[in-house]
Amino acid sequence: MLPFYEVQAKDLRVFHLVARQLTFPAHLHRSIEILYVFSGVQTIEIEGAPYEVHAGEGAVIFPDKVHRYYKHGELPADATLILCNPRLLGGMLLDFEKFQPLTPFLPKEKIPEEAVYALKHIKKKDGFAVKLAWTYVILSQLLPHMELKQRKRLPVPDMSKKMLEYVADHFTEPITLDSLAAELCVSKSYISHLFSDRIKMNFRKYLGRIRAEYAAKLLRTTDAALSAVSSNAGFDSQRTFNRVFHAQYGMSPREYRNHVRQN
Repeated sequence: MLPFYEVQAKDLRVFHLVARQLTFPAHLHRSIEILYVFSGVQTIEIEGAPYEVHAGEGAVIFPDKVHRYYKHGELPADATLILCNPRLLGGMLLDFEKFQPLTPFLPKEKIPEEAVYALKHIKKKDGFAVKLAWTYVILSQLLPHMELKQRKRLPVPDMSKKMLEYVADHFTEPITLDSLAAELCVSKSYISHLFSDRIKMNFRKYLGRIRAEYAAKLLRTTDAALSAVSSNAGFDSQRTFNRVFHAQYGMSPREYRNHVRQN
């Protein structure tokens, strides 16, 4: 599944995972995300790199980084997950738009006891002020142990969100890189850079995969002719539809429909 932009309902959220590994598809958001594993192991992929986070280890995911959680084996995990909008920190710890870590992973020796104490005591049921105070303590202890590098500052806030939302709303139309850039009032090269940097694929490939996923849904749930499926999914020709669909699913649209019906 392609990455999606997750709009957080709250600026600060705390989750406790008990005896289970978290699974969540590829996504990105404006929040800072902190993962700490108390026991077991949790597997996470960040910007295409997989990490096995074991007991006593953690990770800090900076804003607008594509990541996903998935199970690897059957070993359960007890962990804490915190999502915090950086604006709550008032820029006192770090300008998260200017920097990113060389690695988001934190081994046991780089997590101070004070951070572990706070991670053990922060609770989902705590009041907002208490959760924010614990989060501040945790980040103030973890960030000095992360090697940082400068990142390019976005000229438009939430551009990744605007970009993905627009494509999601208009992929069935004859959308192009030029029309997307014009709609968002930024340069074509900037949009191209965002796709390469944030989504890890170019615009054309991303659009094709979005259309192929929608076409697959139509093939599973309707009896529409293949030509109608192709057109409704936004493809400009049957030939392009067949090529992109085969690249995504390893079979032709007709073979895919037959396979679904047989199984």
